[in-house]
Order: sequence, then C-alpha cells, then structure tokens
Amino acid sequence: MAKSKTIRVTPNVQKSLEELKAAVKSMPAGKLKERAEGAISYLSNTFKGKAQPGRGQRCPTSKPVIIP
Repeated sequence: MAKSKTIRVTPNVQKSLEELKAAVKSMPAGKLKERAEGAISYLSNTFKGKAQPGRGQRCPTSKPVIIP
C-alpha cells in the first residue's frame, strides 16, 4: 500500500463513478441495489475529502461500512 493516504480523483476516476451511478439507476430494487448505492455514497464522500468511517480501516464483517 502507498505511504500516502491521499486519494487522487482523476477525471477517469470521476467518470467511472458517474458511470456506476447511471448503472445503479437502471437496476431493479433489492438488496444488491441498496449495497451498490451505499458503495457509491461511500466513494462520493471519500472523493469530497470527508473522513472515512473507522479511518479507512478494513471493516469487520459483522458491521459493514457500506450501507445505504
């Protein structure tokens, strides 16, 4: 892992997030869509520079970080 904790949000990374958002909109309702929306929310907040829950450490399986 890189020593820097900075995430560089390049135009390609931002475009990838926008493509994911568009794809999730076309998904049928259900658990998978909820988890995908949670992941997008997490990435969006990270890209905005907001602090990550648990300082970005690996989330325990009993308490997932990616929630809608």
